[in-house]
Amino acid sequence: MKEKERKGIFRYWPLWAMIFTGIGLLGLIVERISKTSVPFSDALNRSAGRVIRGVLATLTTWIPFSLEETLLLFSPVLLAFLVYLLLRLSKKGLSHVIRFVAGVLSCAALAYGLFAIGYEPGYYGSTLDHKLGWQKEKVSAEDLYRTGICLVEDAEATLDRITFAPDGASVMPYTFYEMNRELNKAYRATCEVCPFIQRLYANPKPVLLSVPMTYTHLSGVYTFFITGEANVNTNYPDYIVATSAAHEMAHQRGIAREDEANMMAFLVCMNSDDPYLRYCGCVDVLLSVCNSLASADSSLHGKLWSRIPAEIKKEYAAYSAFFDRYRENKAAEVTENVNNTYIEHHGQAEGTKSYGLVVDLVVAYYKEK
Repeated sequence: MKEKERKGIFRYWPLWAMIFTGIGLLGLIVERISKTSVPFSDALNRSAGRVIRGVLATLTTWIPFSLEETLLLFSPVLLAFLVYLLLRLSKKGLSHVIRFVAGVLSCAALAYGLFAIGYEPGYYGSTLDHKLGWQKEKVSAEDLYRTGICLVEDAEATLDRITFAPDGASVMPYTFYEMNRELNKAYRATCEVCPFIQRLYANPKPVLLSVPMTYTHLSGVYTFFITGEANVNTNYPDYIVATSAAHEMAHQRGIAREDEANMMAFLVCMNSDDPYLRYCGCVDVLLSVCNSLASADSSLHGKLWSRIPAEIKKEYAAYSAFFDRYRENKAAEVTENVNNTYIEHHGQAEGTKSYGLVVDLVVAYYKEK
C-alpha cells in the first residue's frame, strides 16, 4: 500500500498537506462570502472564529514571553534550516523537493485559512454600536465638548489614587503581569453587559524588543496568523501600555476594526474596579476627543483644555516629550504604509485614521449613559 501511495499523488503531496491546503482554500471562500454578507460574518465570528481564536490564545497564554517575537527573531535561522533541508533533499530526487515545497506552501495555506475563518469575518460583521444598541450619529463640536467634560470628570474621580513620576507621567501601581490579571477581570465584567464579547482568559505578552518597536509607532500587535497572542510594547508610558493591552485583547476576542478595539479598550477600563485602569481609559480617549475638537472648534477646545486638571496636562506633556525621540523616522513611515494598506484592504476606507474614529463611539457612549 505504501509503495502504491509513493507512486501516486501522495508521493508529491502528503495527506496532511492536502488537508492544510484545503483549509486555505476554504478560507479563501469564507473571505469572499464574508465581504458580501454581514449575517454570515457575524455567525462565523461567533462560532468557528471563536473556537480558533480561543484555542490559539489558550495554547500560548501560559508562555511568559512572546512566542511570535521569538519566531520572528529566529526566522533567519529557520529560513537557513529550510534551505539546508531543501539542498539535502535535492540530492534524493525531484519528487522529494516537490514534496518538501508542497509541505511548506501548505503550512502557509493553513495560516491564511485560520486567519480568514478565525479573525477576518470580524471586519465585515455588525458594527459595535449596532451590537450595543447605540445610535451613532454625526458628531458636532458641542457633542465633543460635552463628551470631553464627561471624560474629565471621570478621570478626576480617580486622581487622588494615582501616583505620578517627577516628569508628570502616571505610574502603574503593579507589574505587567498583575495588570494582565486586572484586565482579564475587567473583561469578565464587560462580558456581563456585552454578551457578544468572547469569554476568554488570555495574557498579553511584553515585547522584548520594545524600544526598537517604538520606532515603528506600534504600541501593540495582535498576531492572529500563528500564535493568537496580544503583544504589547512596554517602552511606552504606563497609561498607553494599559490601554494598548486592552486594545489587543479586544482583537483576541474578535473585535477586528481598530476604532472598535479602541472603544472596547475604553469600555473595559471603565468597567474595571481598578482606579488606574479607569484613569488610563479616560486619559487616552480624552486626548483623541481634544484633538478632534481642536479641528472642529478652537474656542470650545480652549474651553475644554482649561477644564483639564494640571495632572493630566502634565501626563500629556510627558508623553509628548517621550515620543519626540521616535517621532520622525523611516521605520514609522514604512509601518504606517503597510498598516494603512492592510486596514484599507479589510473594508476600512479611512485606513490608519480609523483608530481616531473611536471618538464617535465615545460620544455615543456618553449619550447613552
